[in-house]
Amino acid sequence: MKKEKMGRCAIYDLPFGWQGFAYVSCIWRHRNVKKVVTVFTLMAFLYVTLLLIQNGYDEQLRARNLGLKINIIKWVAAGDAEGSDSDRRIFFHETSGRGDLSFRQTCTVESAARHNPDRPIQVFMTADRLDYSSPWLEVLQNYANVSVVVTDPKSYFANTPLERWYNQGEWRNSLHKTVHLSDYMRVLTLLKGGGMYMDLDYVTIKRLDEKQLWNFLLFETGDMKLLTNSVVHLERGHRLIDEMIQRLVKYYDPNEYMWHGPSMISHIMSRTCAVKRGQPESNNCTDVRLLPHTYFAPVSNTEWQVLFSNATDETLAQLKNASYGVHCWSGKSNGEHLKVHSNQLYAVLAREHCPHTVALGSADYLA
Repeated sequence: MKKEKMGRCAIYDLPFGWQGFAYVSCIWRHRNVKKVVTVFTLMAFLYVTLLLIQNGYDEQLRARNLGLKINIIKWVAAGDAEGSDSDRRIFFHETSGRGDLSFRQTCTVESAARHNPDRPIQVFMTADRLDYSSPWLEVLQNYANVSVVVTDPKSYFANTPLERWYNQGEWRNSLHKTVHLSDYMRVLTLLKGGGMYMDLDYVTIKRLDEKQLWNFLLFETGDMKLLTNSVVHLERGHRLIDEMIQRLVKYYDPNEYMWHGPSMISHIMSRTCAVKRGQPESNNCTDVRLLPHTYFAPVSNTEWQVLFSNATDETLAQLKNASYGVHCWSGKSNGEHLKVHSNQLYAVLAREHCPHTVALGSADYLA
């Protein structure tokens, strides 16, 4: 038979298909080809690994390598973040883009986890990478019910009614862009799975009663004229979530600070449930309850300085009896030193309700 020599290989005059097979087999036996394929395979593996790292899948591995037991998950549609018990979850959003939580924010999460050990606690982080240099993860790893949810906002908004708002990006030029992103994301999280949202400037001081704190809105102040979106629970599929989504789609004003939060909720409740300013009993909707400010904001936003004055037994007793948490009004109080070993009301609450945060914080104050 006629041969065609190719280096060390000889291919006989076979039918075309068999000849091709013999040719590939011959090439594969060549040592240099094997080296090339091996290198190519390694490069492909490294490329895939880098993609996984870039997309946040390595955060859990990185935490484990640092000896941290914290649960870190990457948000994906219909993933673990929106499980069957998501209506029971207590969730928080960090939307400034930073990769860690401040000590006061960490205290907020710890106090919620400490008093509700059987409920999922989720911290949504929008940073590209988590910051392991500060102690926040070391604190939160003490609570098995806490999960950090690494979230890419673009993916999070994709295929939702709010996708166009996010992609058009008018909000990025707003002075209130961090607040507006948070306002939109918390409603979107309720749409995806329901649950209880809290701002990152609360201290939870007792177990949150699921019967009482289910499908509720809170009045922001004692005059009961404005409802707040700083703490809210709505179960998955609640009609009010759809109402809020429609409102956010239709109206956006980059110059308004409160329009997409308290003002929006108050307007919806006035229109759909006939709620009148200062008259909580006027609510004619039976599927949502309106709670007094004392449940979570016993110290009003105009009296926030009380948090940094000396605590009294009477004040602490009142809080314990009437409140589930204390709003610490970070927008106004962040510049004030929280002296953790003092008798400041905030400090007394922190030592009792977020002890791990206090233990790892500064010897003088929590920033």
